[in-house]
Amino acid sequence: MCSTEEERDEYLDTPRGRVWIRAHSRPEFIASLRLDEGMGIFAAPHYPPSRENKALERLASNPESNIIVAYNQEGVIVGFVAIAPPSPAERWGKLSGKGLLEAMAIEVSRGWRSMGIADKMLECAVNDDFFYDKIVICTGYSWHWDLESTGLSKEEYRRMLLRYLEKAGFMYYDTDEPNVNLDPANFFTAHIGAGVEEELLHEFERLLFKDPGWADFRGRPRTIAEVLGRNDLLNGGDGARGGSDGG
Repeated sequence: MCSTEEERDEYLDTPRGRVWIRAHSRPEFIASLRLDEGMGIFAAPHYPPSRENKALERLASNPESNIIVAYNQEGVIVGFVAIAPPSPAERWGKLSGKGLLEAMAIEVSRGWRSMGIADKMLECAVNDDFFYDKIVICTGYSWHWDLESTGLSKEEYRRMLLRYLEKAGFMYYDTDEPNVNLDPANFFTAHIGAGVEEELLHEFERLLFKDPGWADFRGRPRTIAEVLGRNDLLNGGDGARGGSDGG
């Protein structure tokens, strides 16, 4: 489990120097850091790093959230995973506060990719006892993907993100949720904690499909390897940004 205290932060040595990983980052700790200029760059000017930093502070103020940050010795955030209760306006918001959380964003700064930072942050997330009795969902929306800087096609980017999630123990779920179905490249995944109660799991499965005609698919997750085909998995590094929102 990754520590929440500075003296026991996990770390990763990269070609650009040591990067520390802290889970359950508090708002005041995030406020003491600044986001690297390569964070959220493809969303600028509408969502510049300064605004994203404030959004992370806001999410971190919720005791049900878990904001995992990767930062360097200069006090610069070079990556983060934002896990928080889903919005009440969303379908999944019906289980907000009941054990269902959403990985709203997984991002590594452009100049810090392909160094294992995303893998290390996700490792911190799934190995945290905080998630033992929780469901964490992660949606992939193609309109958030940084295709330009990676040079990847939409399908290649999709495979890269799914590969990260597979290593973190996520499973692939079909759903009739409208946003997920706006683009064939979009996807919906979930990590089911080993201690999740049956009632929560059944409620989650009931939310996957509103159309009763699809009822047979409920509760039938597929492995990501099954979805992609083992030979199609990419060997890439921290390609970029995923998740459903910029935070």
